Amino acid sequence: MARPSYARRMPGFLHSLTRIGSYRSLLHAAAGAAVAVPVTPFAFAAAVSVEVDSRVRALIALLALAVLMGLLGLLGPVRRLGIGLANTLLGTRVPAPEGRPDVASRLRSGLWLALHTAASGVLFTLLAFLGLGLLVPAVWLTGGQDTISLVWDGVPLGAWTIPFGLAVAFAALALTAAATLGLRTAATALLGPSDAERAALAERRAAVLAQRNRLARELHDSIGHTLTTSTIQAAAAADLVEADPAQVRRALGTIEEASRSALEDLDHVLGLLREEPATKEPARTLTEVDVLAVRARDAGLDVRLTVTGPVAALPAAVSREGYRIVQEGLTNALRHAGPGGVDVRVEAGPERLAIAVVNALPGVGPRPGRRGLAGLAERVEALRGELDAGPDGERWRLRATIPLRAGA
Repeated sequence: MARPSYARRMPGFLHSLTRIGSYRSLLHAAAGAAVAVPVTPFAFAAAVSVEVDSRVRALIALLALAVLMGLLGLLGPVRRLGIGLANTLLGTRVPAPEGRPDVASRLRSGLWLALHTAASGVLFTLLAFLGLGLLVPAVWLTGGQDTISLVWDGVPLGAWTIPFGLAVAFAALALTAAATLGLRTAATALLGPSDAERAALAERRAAVLAQRNRLARELHDSIGHTLTTSTIQAAAAADLVEADPAQVRRALGTIEEASRSALEDLDHVLGLLREEPATKEPARTLTEVDVLAVRARDAGLDVRLTVTGPVAALPAAVSREGYRIVQEGLTNALRHAGPGGVDVRVEAGPERLAIAVVNALPGVGPRPGRRGLAGLAERVEALRGELDAGPDGERWRLRATIPLRAGA
């Protein structure tokens, strides 16, 4: 048989009695009282202006104070203050608001401030009565008098006051811990983001993840290409250091140039990750595709490059992504191409950009999958283009088509 819900909650509540953080409601209540101090005179002024019984007047003053605190809670800065106090003093994890709060969030924060004020008053009042109860054992222990008036007059003092004082102290601790738990739950419900704010937060998180994925692709394309080229050239230079020093110098120069370019890309990406402007933003476009071909040739790859059409007139976004497509194709060719070289064709037409990178497959041994194709597919898809990559007989073909017009 399942245990009642209160039975499951009781051990957690008893555990909270031993935690110092469970009594933060005292500080939170004091903060609420401090916020209510400048508003209280206006509430009493509204009550004094009404000719009624004093008890009704006190009730009117309390209601006026609650209304005024609720109106004060509608202000955006007050909501941010309430969230900060709840997170600091109650241990909640309410996210800080961004932008202007909507109507639902303002109403909930107004209700929260009114509840905060009311709970603070009730808590301090009850603790004051419990504090009077602690005077009973103190009077008996000090021998101040023999009897004391509680519910009725003339109650004789004695040893019973010790457990009575302990019970009162436990009640005060339990009340404070319960107030902390209750205020923590209410703060999370009333100060937490609304549905619209949650949707906006989810969109911002999705945008951040998309940005991180884009940066990961940038690092893979740029740094991966540079490391592949530099590794192959360094290995070739080591074999030619005695036989052909001139070729070694050319290889080292190519490695230096490629490394410098990769450092610029890395500086740009790290600047975006730090949310700081990079010292120099690289702008690699298809106008520099011949540089990629030269680096690949220096690494020992026979590259046959054909460029047709007004490449310099391409839209910036299309030209940048086209550069990355050729770069990724040559990087994979350096790793996996068989004999026969690589054919690279870039055709900038009036309606679309077409790119093809074709190389022979290895004649023997395994044919490993090529990296970076998923990232290329995302790049091309973002520009409403199409990407096709895979073996075609004894050759590997990478083909991408990106439209330049909406209807292309």
